Amino acid sequence: MDRIYLDYNASAPLRPVARRAMLEVLDRERATLNASSVHYFGREGRKILEEARGKVASLVGVPAAQVVFASGATEANNTVIQHFSRHYPLKRILISAIEHPSVLKVESNHELIPVTGEGLVDLDALENLLSEDGGAVLVSVMAVNNETGAIQNLAGVSALARKYGAFVHSDAVQAAGRIPLNISEMGVDFLTLSSHKIGGPPGAGALVMGLCGETPTLIFGGGQERGARAGTENLPAIAGFGAAAQESLERMNHYQALGSWRDRLEQDILKATPDAVIHAKDVARVANTSLFSLPGVSSETLLMALDLEGVAISNGAACSSGRVEPSHVLTAMGASREIASSALRISLGWATKESDLTAFINAWTKVCARLNRNHSA
Repeated sequence: MDRIYLDYNASAPLRPVARRAMLEVLDRERATLNASSVHYFGREGRKILEEARGKVASLVGVPAAQVVFASGATEANNTVIQHFSRHYPLKRILISAIEHPSVLKVESNHELIPVTGEGLVDLDALENLLSEDGGAVLVSVMAVNNETGAIQNLAGVSALARKYGAFVHSDAVQAAGRIPLNISEMGVDFLTLSSHKIGGPPGAGALVMGLCGETPTLIFGGGQERGARAGTENLPAIAGFGAAAQESLERMNHYQALGSWRDRLEQDILKATPDAVIHAKDVARVANTSLFSLPGVSSETLLMALDLEGVAISNGAACSSGRVEPSHVLTAMGASREIASSALRISLGWATKESDLTAFINAWTKVCARLNRNHSA
């Protein structure tokens, strides 16, 4: 069976350029290339590390010195939230209701920022929260939602945060390589990235810091990453991350062109199943993501049936895949439990072919017809 992969928001296949960059490090003989060593091999490792740092920095429009490597975006998100929770215990932290669990579950004393029915942060509600007595020290809003693909108005969020003296953090995992990113134009102080979401290897991510004067640190020890993140750098993964970042930036127009495929896919879904609901369809979305529901059928049932047909998609965030509870994102958007429990996400990427979408529609039509027959019987 030819299997079709349409779950890039969970993890993108490794780009060949990233694989080559990793092998170049792994295949070096006689040395581990520890970038902290002062001898020749250490200097070679440092060169690879700094080249990768520059490539990741270019992806978000900052000098290389503002990029701190981490094990992934989960660690980077934890680093920021825990820093402000630890150092400003009397100040409030405001987090949008649709954030990834690596932001929502870091500490329990945060307050949720409501979102609209289309999944955008409610700026009026945010200003009301910011204006309350005691103020807030941090506002955390993701750049692009991992389930709906909705692009947040970060410039508006940042303007309000500045007005009330709060810092801004943005999880940009699902935005990197898909829309242009510039930390200054976005107005954010901290931005987090993940390697494996853009076709690099797992085990690498980054915390990008603005010039706000705060340096969050989660892991203490040696002086790696200028003291901001202790531990010997994962050089093969970081080299792959840098290569993927560079190619993602160079081929961003390809990612944006996926929008026409996504739109046609949604039309075909509605043609095959007219009662399907497309989420966040009336707001700006990244080109590769579609979240839809088929009322009356659980997402788990549909996922298993599609998997048997050789098609891999998801019911939302991979870390919550197979969950019993409905999507917290759709719940925050005001969707009913029935709608939220039947949601499916398709996400395209750098290696997606048009024939993959045709294969999905054929499988979707077949599965839904079979479910209708069984229901009728």
